[in-house]
Amino acid sequence: PARRFPWVGRFMTPKAARPAPRLTAPFGLTTACAAMGALVLALVIWRAEMVRLLPQTAAFYKLVGLDVNLRGLRFRDVKVSSETVEGTSMLVIEGAITDESNKPVELPRLRFSIRDAQGAEIYAWNTVLEQSFLRPGEKAEFKSRLASPPPGGRNIDVRFFNKRDLTGGRA
Repeated sequence: PARRFPWVGRFMTPKAARPAPRLTAPFGLTTACAAMGALVLALVIWRAEMVRLLPQTAAFYKLVGLDVNLRGLRFRDVKVSSETVEGTSMLVIEGAITDESNKPVELPRLRFSIRDAQGAEIYAWNTVLEQSFLRPGEKAEFKSRLASPPPGGRNIDVRFFNKRDLTGGRA
Protein backbone atom coordinates (compact mmCIF):
# COMPACT_ATOMS: atom_id res chain seq x y z
CA PRO A 1 0.00 0.00 0.00
CA ALA A 2 2.87 2.41 0.51
CA ARG A 3 3.75 2.19 -3.17
CA ARG A 4 0.36 3.33 -4.35
CA PHE A 5 0.21 6.15 -1.84
CA PRO A 6 3.76 7.53 -1.32
CA TRP A 7 2.54 10.36 0.86
CA VAL A 8 1.45 7.87 3.52
CA GLY A 9 5.12 7.24 4.31
CA ARG A 10 5.49 10.73 5.72
CA PHE A 11 3.05 9.91 8.47
CA MET A 12 4.78 6.67 9.31
CA THR A 13 8.29 8.01 9.92
CA PRO A 14 9.21 8.37 13.57
CA LYS A 15 9.24 11.89 15.07
CA ALA A 16 12.93 11.74 15.91
CA ALA A 17 13.82 11.29 12.26
CA ARG A 18 11.87 14.36 11.18
CA PRO A 19 13.90 17.60 11.01
CA ALA A 20 12.83 20.28 13.49
CA PRO A 21 11.01 23.21 11.93
CA ARG A 22 13.26 26.24 11.46
CA LEU A 23 12.26 29.45 13.12
CA THR A 24 13.08 32.46 11.00
CA ALA A 25 13.31 35.99 12.38
CA PRO A 26 11.88 38.84 10.33
CA PHE A 27 15.35 40.45 10.44
CA GLY A 28 18.83 39.32 11.34
CA LEU A 29 21.28 40.31 14.04
CA THR A 30 23.17 42.54 11.62
CA THR A 31 20.03 44.49 10.82
CA ALA A 32 19.18 44.87 14.51
CA CYS A 33 22.68 46.14 15.31
CA ALA A 34 22.58 48.60 12.40
CA ALA A 35 19.19 49.91 13.55
CA MET A 36 20.44 50.39 17.12
CA GLY A 37 23.56 52.17 15.85
CA ALA A 38 21.43 54.48 13.72
CA LEU A 39 19.20 55.22 16.72
CA VAL A 40 22.20 56.10 18.92
CA LEU A 41 23.67 58.31 16.18
CA ALA A 42 20.33 60.13 15.79
CA LEU A 43 20.08 60.67 19.56
CA VAL A 44 23.55 62.27 19.53
CA ILE A 45 23.10 64.40 16.41
CA TRP A 46 19.61 65.68 17.27
CA ARG A 47 20.10 65.94 21.04
CA ALA A 48 18.86 69.55 21.26
CA GLU A 49 15.60 68.60 19.54
CA MET A 50 15.31 65.56 21.82
CA VAL A 51 15.71 67.71 24.95
CA ARG A 52 13.13 70.20 23.62
CA LEU A 53 10.70 67.32 23.10
CA LEU A 54 11.57 65.45 26.34
CA PRO A 55 13.27 67.84 28.81
CA GLN A 56 14.00 65.02 31.27
CA THR A 57 16.59 63.62 28.81
CA ALA A 58 18.91 66.58 29.55
CA ALA A 59 20.14 64.79 32.68
CA PHE A 60 21.05 61.71 30.62
CA TYR A 61 23.06 63.76 28.11
CA LYS A 62 24.87 65.53 30.94
CA LEU A 63 25.61 62.15 32.57
CA VAL A 64 27.30 60.83 29.41
CA GLY A 65 29.23 64.09 28.95
CA LEU A 66 27.37 65.59 25.99
CA ASP A 67 26.59 69.30 25.96
CA VAL A 68 23.06 70.35 24.97
CA ASN A 69 22.77 73.98 23.85
CA LEU A 70 19.11 74.81 23.22
CA ARG A 71 19.65 78.51 22.48
CA GLY A 72 22.55 78.09 20.07
CA LEU A 73 24.44 80.83 21.96
CA ARG A 74 27.69 80.44 23.88
CA PHE A 75 29.55 82.70 26.30
CA ARG A 76 33.20 83.35 25.41
CA ASP A 77 36.12 85.07 27.14
CA VAL A 78 34.21 86.10 30.28
CA LYS A 79 36.46 88.17 32.57
CA VAL A 80 35.75 89.55 36.02
CA SER A 81 37.81 92.42 37.34
CA SER A 82 37.54 95.30 39.78
CA GLU A 83 38.38 98.96 39.40
CA THR A 84 37.99 102.12 41.43
CA VAL A 85 36.09 105.09 40.02
CA GLU A 86 36.10 108.28 42.11
CA GLY A 87 36.79 106.31 45.29
CA THR A 88 34.04 103.72 44.68
CA SER A 89 35.00 100.12 44.02
CA MET A 90 33.40 98.69 40.86
CA LEU A 91 32.96 95.09 39.81
CA VAL A 92 33.39 94.75 36.03
CA ILE A 93 32.18 91.72 34.08
CA GLU A 94 32.87 91.55 30.36
CA GLY A 95 32.88 88.96 27.62
CA ALA A 96 31.29 87.92 24.35
CA ILE A 97 28.38 85.82 23.13
CA THR A 98 28.62 83.87 19.87
CA ASP A 99 25.88 82.33 17.73
CA GLU A 100 26.82 78.69 17.17
CA SER A 101 23.57 77.70 15.48
CA ASN A 102 22.84 77.78 11.76
CA LYS A 103 20.09 80.41 12.04
CA PRO A 104 19.69 83.94 13.45
CA VAL A 105 19.08 83.90 17.21
CA GLU A 106 17.41 86.52 19.41
CA LEU A 107 19.61 87.69 22.27
CA PRO A 108 17.82 87.57 25.63
CA ARG A 109 18.71 89.77 28.59
CA LEU A 110 21.75 88.78 30.61
CA ARG A 111 21.52 87.96 34.30
CA PHE A 112 24.48 88.43 36.60
CA SER A 113 24.50 87.14 40.16
CA ILE A 114 26.92 87.16 43.05
CA ARG A 115 27.01 84.12 45.35
CA ASP A 116 28.51 83.67 48.79
CA ALA A 117 30.86 80.83 49.85
CA GLN A 118 27.88 78.49 50.43
CA GLY A 119 26.49 79.16 46.94
CA ALA A 120 23.54 81.31 48.05
CA GLU A 121 22.70 84.23 45.78
CA ILE A 122 23.29 87.50 47.61
CA TYR A 123 22.80 89.99 44.77
CA ALA A 124 21.61 89.84 41.14
CA TRP A 125 21.00 92.25 38.28
CA ASN A 126 20.02 92.14 34.61
CA THR A 127 21.38 93.82 31.50
CA VAL A 128 19.83 94.30 28.08
CA LEU A 129 22.31 94.00 25.23
CA GLU A 130 22.60 96.70 22.58
CA GLN A 131 22.32 94.10 19.82
CA SER A 132 19.03 92.15 19.72
CA PHE A 133 19.90 89.41 17.18
CA LEU A 134 22.96 87.44 16.17
CA ARG A 135 23.46 85.78 12.80
CA PRO A 136 25.32 82.45 12.58
CA GLY A 137 28.98 82.91 13.51
CA GLU A 138 28.48 86.50 14.75
CA LYS A 139 29.69 87.75 18.10
CA ALA A 140 28.21 90.33 20.51
CA GLU A 141 30.32 91.77 23.29
CA PHE A 142 28.97 92.77 26.69
CA LYS A 143 30.23 94.71 29.69
CA SER A 144 28.48 95.34 32.99
CA ARG A 145 29.57 97.28 36.05
CA LEU A 146 28.31 97.05 39.61
CA ALA A 147 29.16 99.81 42.06
CA SER A 148 30.01 98.72 45.62
CA PRO A 149 29.61 94.95 45.21
CA PRO A 150 28.54 93.04 48.36
CA PRO A 151 31.54 92.09 50.52
CA GLY A 152 30.60 88.41 50.99
CA GLY A 153 30.64 87.57 47.28
CA ARG A 154 32.80 84.61 46.23
CA ASN A 155 31.42 83.52 42.84
CA ILE A 156 29.91 85.33 39.86
CA ASP A 157 27.34 83.69 37.57
CA VAL A 158 26.61 84.99 34.07
CA ARG A 159 23.66 83.46 32.22
CA PHE A 160 20.63 84.29 30.14
CA PHE A 161 17.48 85.63 31.79
CA ASN A 162 14.63 83.08 31.79
CA LYS A 163 11.01 82.62 32.93
CA ARG A 164 12.01 81.40 36.40
CA ASP A 165 13.66 84.78 37.05
CA LEU A 166 10.29 86.51 36.61
CA THR A 167 8.62 84.37 39.27
CA GLY A 168 11.49 84.17 41.72
CA GLY A 169 12.40 80.58 40.82
CA ARG A 170 8.91 79.09 41.15
CA ALA A 171 8.05 78.57 37.45
